[in-house]
Amino acid sequence: MTVKKFAFADKLKHMPHVLYTNVRGETGRKHWMEYNMRVQGIRFTRIEQTPIKEMPNDFHKKLVGDYSDKSSVIINWYSSQLLDILRKWLEDTKGTGEPYIILMEDDYELRLQDFWHFSWEYMMERLPYGWDSIQLGFESPDVVPFYLHPTRPEYSLGATLMSRHYAEKLLDLHYINGKYKFDYTIANSVYMNRDSGIHDGMNYDQTSGSPDYFIAQSGNCYSIPMIPIVPYFSGASDHGGKRDGSWQARPSFLKCYKAYVEWWTQDRDNFTIDEFFTYGKDTDILMQRDISQWSDKYFLDKAEQERSDFLYENGAVMNNHGIKG
Repeated sequence: MTVKKFAFADKLKHMPHVLYTNVRGETGRKHWMEYNMRVQGIRFTRIEQTPIKEMPNDFHKKLVGDYSDKSSVIINWYSSQLLDILRKWLEDTKGTGEPYIILMEDDYELRLQDFWHFSWEYMMERLPYGWDSIQLGFESPDVVPFYLHPTRPEYSLGATLMSRHYAEKLLDLHYINGKYKFDYTIANSVYMNRDSGIHDGMNYDQTSGSPDYFIAQSGNCYSIPMIPIVPYFSGASDHGGKRDGSWQARPSFLKCYKAYVEWWTQDRDNFTIDEFFTYGKDTDILMQRDISQWSDKYFLDKAEQERSDFLYENGAVMNNHGIKG
């Protein structure tokens, strides 16, 4: 069964402002994001990030604590930029008291919103009271639950809806007298021992300084599978690009992307909207996709061709060849 698109008026009415990060020089990603956000009528601001290779040699002096492991310093430098974004947003909107913000990187699939069978306003009404952050997308090494649920420690951080209160809390915890603090104790053994293969085997992701932890695990945080990562981009990102800017196929990301697309374009109507916005129900197991059971080899064998097809189909957008959003 193939489900229909829902293009009703004002679907994204009252969707908060999106702050998306884009590494300097990654113009293809920039054009991709901005074209799709304009088409969808999403308000956004690009936040330029400095490439990792330009991290200041003395950045460690801005950290509170012991960071002898260089890899930890790298991830903390990235995290410090996210804190700076939140700090500036809070300052810039102090007069208006803007209640929410959405943070995301520059490699997300925004076109699936055509298949959301609810409006943004409806979604906000269905969120559990007292929430701090909502991951609007996430990547998992194993099970992908296609319903609202508490964020799990094995997830990779995705596009995140955040309350003003939570942004203030994160700054209170991690930005102290002009310095950044990320050396907190972690008690969640699942997070500490998780398979870091989803993050390119970089074990430093198992620190309190990783955005996967300090943003997604430091409050009353939930996840809802709406916006996946596109796994075909190269460039300076943990998602599809290596640190040197080249591309590599990552099975878990490829499989997550396929699971999202299949859910929203084929499986969505097998369940009710109420089931999508609740968890702990009898049908939870039927609404999960265990991608760990899918063959890595199958996805890797197809990855190069699928990436080539994606770049060909979207080349005009990414190269900004007269495309108007």
